[in-house]
Amino acid sequence: MGRSLKSGQWLQFIQLIWHWLSRHAQYWLTRLKSRPDSADYLTWRHQFLQKRLRLGLWLALFWQSLVSAEGLYSVLFEFERLRAVAFSTYGDASIAERWRVASIVYYLSAVVILLACAIGQKTIWGRRYPEALFLLFACSLSSLTHIIFTFVSLPETPPSLLFLIFAVLVPVHWRLHVIYQAVAIAYYAIFYPITGLATLEYAKIRNLYSRELIIQLACACSISILSVYLYERLKRSEFEANRQLRIFLHSVSHDLQTPVVGSSIVLKSLLNKATNELDDKLIVKRSTIERLLQGSDRQLALINSLLEAHTAETQGVILHCEPTQLKPLVDSVLINLNHNLTKKRIQLIDRITDDLPIVNADTNQLWRVFSNPIENAIKHNPHEIQLTLERIFNLNFVRLFGKQSIL
Repeated sequence: MGRSLKSGQWLQFIQLIWHWLSRHAQYWLTRLKSRPDSADYLTWRHQFLQKRLRLGLWLALFWQSLVSAEGLYSVLFEFERLRAVAFSTYGDASIAERWRVASIVYYLSAVVILLACAIGQKTIWGRRYPEALFLLFACSLSSLTHIIFTFVSLPETPPSLLFLIFAVLVPVHWRLHVIYQAVAIAYYAIFYPITGLATLEYAKIRNLYSRELIIQLACACSISILSVYLYERLKRSEFEANRQLRIFLHSVSHDLQTPVVGSSIVLKSLLNKATNELDDKLIVKRSTIERLLQGSDRQLALINSLLEAHTAETQGVILHCEPTQLKPLVDSVLINLNHNLTKKRIQLIDRITDDLPIVNADTNQLWRVFSNPIENAIKHNPHEIQLTLERIFNLNFVRLFGKQSIL
């Protein structure tokens, strides 16, 4: 009895741990899941990679040429000194001979590959696929040494400093950084032990798998990949902020334009009337003055909403709700758009009645909700259409909608 109870408690404990791990794993996977990138960001990243790749290739070609020249001079003209160092350090002078052969092949191959990449980035293929060219460039510097020196049984360590240099030089496409680093580390951590190179006396003397070296590699890889990832995330946020700013400016300019155009139309009609009657005096109806005043008040409210818009990112849209009757609000929208309706000979059927209840809403924002769709329907449709405004009302909600048809 006690044993079964104890096993049941352990099973419950394991289930709790499993649910906790799965919940947190799902949370972090959701956080790490990247959103679809915008077209502007993808274009910028492609162009940025091309520019940085061009800069990196020519810098690498310059410095690699200097390193290769110095290395070739050392293995060709100072070979006896290398032989003495190999004998005193490893107890085997033949290592110097193998080192010289591998070094000559590496120095010449590195310069040739970098020169080919520098020429390739000017071709149509290189401009279209800079990601593939970057992988070839990075792998040639990080893994070429391992591959060549493997043929002479001289294992080498991954270049941790090179990982950081690439992260600074090309801080985009963090997945590409993961790929070329994984290739270099996999060759070092998997291929060497499989082929037995990790057990050679040469590898033991050089501490090829020391704790310090493994910690250094882990630190360089994590810092370089994280820095590239964070930089890309920052640039994505910047492009998203610019996109939202463009949308906001378009919306605000659209909203501010409507009352200004309405006031301008009324004033022009009054001036034309005065010109036709050859009289400097104007008799303005009270309803006309009220429409102009409503347009001015609405424009002032929109300007105030523009001043408050910078707080929307952190606080959301600030609503100034008050009891509002929907029918007069819709009528004011239609009066404001009456000139555009008449100009495009649009037949308007208004089936919104006066029996709608009073709602608690922001009048200015609600006016935009009604005005923008109607104005878009007028703007983006041909002349002589039929525009119908209807409503659905029950105890839970009020829904106003419009539909259009060609006469």
